[in-house]
Amino acid sequence: MDVRFVDDPERDPAVLHRRRLQANRTRNYRRRTKANRNIQATYDQAELLPETVDSESESEQTGPDAGGFRQDEPLSDGIYNAPSLSDDDPGPEYIEPAYYEEEPVSAPYAEEHTESQTPECYADMQADSPDDNMWTDVQHATHLFIQQFLVGIRGCSAQEHREDLATHIEASGTHNHYGLDQLFPRDVPHTLDKEHFFTHKTSNEGLSMSVPRWQELFSDYTAQYLDGKPKQACLHTHHTNHTPPTLSFDIDSLLGFVTSPAVATHGIRFYSAPQYCQNIFTDVHLTLDRMNADPGRPRLIPARLRDVPHFIFAKVEGADFITLHLFFPHLPCSHTFNRLTDEQFSRWFDDIFYPAIRRVYDVDQLQHLPASYRHALATCRAPKVEDRLLETPSYRTQLRMTYFLPSHGLQALWDCILAAVRRPGLEDFRNPELFIEAKGTKLLFKYPNAPSDLLAVMENFSCKLHRVLDFSYICKDRLYIDVGKETCPLQNSVSPPEAQTYLWRRCCIRHHLDHLYDGIIPKSGQNFYHESMLRDAGGMTTLTPLRSRLRRGGILYGQMYNLTKEIIDAARTFPFQNPDLRHLALDPQLRHGMQNICGKSTSSSSITDRAYLASKRRCHYGLTDSNQRSFGVREEYRISWVLFQSVLIALRSLTPETRSIKLPGPLPYLWAIRSSVFVDFAWHNIDKFTTGFELVRAQRVLGLTTWEQTKIMDMFLRCIRVAAGGHDYSREGALWWSRRELPQPVGSPQVRYGLGFGQTLEQYGYCWLEHRINWGQLRFLPDITNMVLFGTGTLQKRYLKYGGHIKHFFDLSRCADLGLQWLQRYAAENVIINQILSWLCHICLQQMRIDIMNSVRRDLLPEARTTTLDDHVQFCREGLSAILLNDITAVSGNHSHYKSPLGVAQALFGFDDSRPRGHWENKPFRKLHQRICAALQEFPAERRLSQLFTRRLHRYLFGYHWVLPYPSSEGLAPRTKDAGAGREPVGGRGTLRLSLNISIGARINGSRGLTAIAAKGYYMDHGNFHMIRKVSRLTRCSSRAKYDGILYEALAEVAFGK
Repeated sequence: MDVRFVDDPERDPAVLHRRRLQANRTRNYRRRTKANRNIQATYDQAELLPETVDSESESEQTGPDAGGFRQDEPLSDGIYNAPSLSDDDPGPEYIEPAYYEEEPVSAPYAEEHTESQTPECYADMQADSPDDNMWTDVQHATHLFIQQFLVGIRGCSAQEHREDLATHIEASGTHNHYGLDQLFPRDVPHTLDKEHFFTHKTSNEGLSMSVPRWQELFSDYTAQYLDGKPKQACLHTHHTNHTPPTLSFDIDSLLGFVTSPAVATHGIRFYSAPQYCQNIFTDVHLTLDRMNADPGRPRLIPARLRDVPHFIFAKVEGADFITLHLFFPHLPCSHTFNRLTDEQFSRWFDDIFYPAIRRVYDVDQLQHLPASYRHALATCRAPKVEDRLLETPSYRTQLRMTYFLPSHGLQALWDCILAAVRRPGLEDFRNPELFIEAKGTKLLFKYPNAPSDLLAVMENFSCKLHRVLDFSYICKDRLYIDVGKETCPLQNSVSPPEAQTYLWRRCCIRHHLDHLYDGIIPKSGQNFYHESMLRDAGGMTTLTPLRSRLRRGGILYGQMYNLTKEIIDAARTFPFQNPDLRHLALDPQLRHGMQNICGKSTSSSSITDRAYLASKRRCHYGLTDSNQRSFGVREEYRISWVLFQSVLIALRSLTPETRSIKLPGPLPYLWAIRSSVFVDFAWHNIDKFTTGFELVRAQRVLGLTTWEQTKIMDMFLRCIRVAAGGHDYSREGALWWSRRELPQPVGSPQVRYGLGFGQTLEQYGYCWLEHRINWGQLRFLPDITNMVLFGTGTLQKRYLKYGGHIKHFFDLSRCADLGLQWLQRYAAENVIINQILSWLCHICLQQMRIDIMNSVRRDLLPEARTTTLDDHVQFCREGLSAILLNDITAVSGNHSHYKSPLGVAQALFGFDDSRPRGHWENKPFRKLHQRICAALQEFPAERRLSQLFTRRLHRYLFGYHWVLPYPSSEGLAPRTKDAGAGREPVGGRGTLRLSLNISIGARINGSRGLTAIAAKGYYMDHGNFHMIRKVSRLTRCSSRAKYDGILYEALAEVAFGK
């Protein structure tokens, strides 16, 4: 958009006078630059007084008034020049602004001729300077900021939109154009409005739905639509009443560093027991040096604020929305910071903070404060713990208690703290940084009398800020303000009133970003987001590069998004974002086994269930109740305090009518859609994925989830995460890719398949699923099911930090699932079924051996602790003695709980027997065994596969394990204080209780006891040993084809004598 003068500039005396002054300033500036080329200029600050403009000498420096602010005193704003980095210069050079040598002009003359300007006139006055290079970075950023906020973004032209629409119609035809209310079929089961999961009984409606209906819902590949092509989601088909948009401005946040807590004019309220949830978790796009996490290279490295050790220190009295955080760059921590430890908190409060308070404040104030950190922590927990009567699911056990400190002693308090952190033993707290923050203040700083007057909003913010903060303690070069602009439809401006929703056009956003960076968009820091899986609507964030002109001018970060996000945004908590929700796709038995390995309680399963249902409920309530509400769009920029002051000066030169612009509608860079249509589309877009997930979940038999069901449910859960709001789908490889080949060091590349959003979104305007699923069975297609990016590789990422035990458990569970599938495929082949049952038995026993070895890891030799997953240990006296720190002690007697090996087997593998097993109830081998038993019960009763599997499991257990653990409620292999014969050992640290499944006549002496049971043992079946060695190789196979090949070879050798 070109800017023009309103009047003829050649006849305007004010413009002619300013041009003469600018020419003089330019000549003086060039002389001064040539004379001082090698001298680093100082950071100059000029202050524009309300009545006169003072003439400055070349050697003088001016700054803003550092005195306190009084409510009745007008603010005097200064213009500050930011340091300018030239791409050609090796280092920073501070350039003095040209207006420092401006000739004195009387105030009446200046007001008479500058108050009549418009944004276009102001922009042209800057552009008509004799030399464009004289336009400083701050002035350039000021021009862009005012033009964008008062005139609008520079999007695509109307001609470009018409050409794009003509091209689209030519490529897609004249009939394949559907609005948001025509994309999905409505006669399908719905789950988003249900406060419970689909069960097998309630899912009959979904089971009876035809395959074409499910296909139309997710992939839209139906024969009745344009030769099987999906529908085109076209926003240009929506037509609404022309409602004029309205503008409003606000200040959303304040971020910066201060030199002392005395910045709070009226005092502070410090937190005596800071909580973890009050730390900074989001990226605020500011950095601070911190100590390197590598102890071998102690040095300071730049890091994001959230990764630097910190805690919330206090809130400002009189403005509780402003908080102070303390950062400690030298405090050691891991690469990703979480929270300070209680020991670090105790050192800070007991050795530094409270002693400093006692030196500054009198006893009448000290008597109301806690004596120590542990005293404060107990005080905060007392009302919620000591007075508690009932055990409830959610109960906050700690209050956020604050204590007031008056302002008169805050500077002395800070001086004492800085002196204390230099003492020996406290150096890791040295050089603390005070960070001031105010977030989420949109509604607070909307000026009610003139919300569309940017100057009034900024002055109101500045006035309120000066009332509670002393700017002499603020680092103005490290202070940033978030200024926002919202464009909303006037709902009652048409008859009848119509609620509308504005959405950003993605093409216009890209065009605007190209304009911001002068046609060269940086490769990093620019992110585009799609709104609710739509191609043509979205948002954008931009982080200006460090050496860019925008960053030097004071623009740090910008974002443009649709305000429909307020429906699902709960303090930056979006629905279905809990990382553990994907575990809902796992088989319950496998889930419990993994949680046992990780040391998590099984109650976390109910927690994730409640989290999923709560997300459903919130989406349903928010979308249903917002059907008749209007929503606009927002653009927001994080600017420096220097640029903030420069914008204030420029706005004061404009008339109130010019600053309060009323835009004619409709705006070319926005989509206008009826709210009822868009909200209904968003509701059904989430609902179809929750329905798909819950329908597959309802098809489980006896709670058993096959691996194919796990993969398809994992796919639906990943789609639910990105179904609502704005998302960058290219970051979700499993959703974005269609087919990808991953190169391997040896051999041919691996082929992986995704859902193909990257292709369908661009071609059809919506994220339809590519042809990957058999909708009749709700399974992935057989030829690609082992190559899809859902299932093992994605679900185990959550557990990779727990090592190979988790991965091994996953591998064995896949082997068991494959064996159960083969039982169904070869139901008529008795020989094959017999061998598969043997294989399933050995899978359970292999997992049992691994779990036992991990349970007694502390009693193993150091070199044996790293090979527990190799399954090379023989469960006999000779094999175990070779890896244990001490020899085996066999214990027997009438006081033993188990009188036969069968009792030990029942204790190890039994379930639903009310036997207390303690924490090993959910050991992976037990969950794997229960999963196989539940699946075998679904086979015809006359086959008696479940009973055959149990008998064979016991046979292999006693035949190949001559030493078994002696389990109890204390553990799988608990320690005992005395493992002597004839007595049941109790308590304490001592020997291991294991049972020997061999016939013995005397005790085997040793310091480490293994409880022995004298019983008749089973002998190894040497006839099947060759088969066992063969099928054991299956547990190390990585592909289904290799599984089939080895199993078929082994089965042929046993069944047909080959």
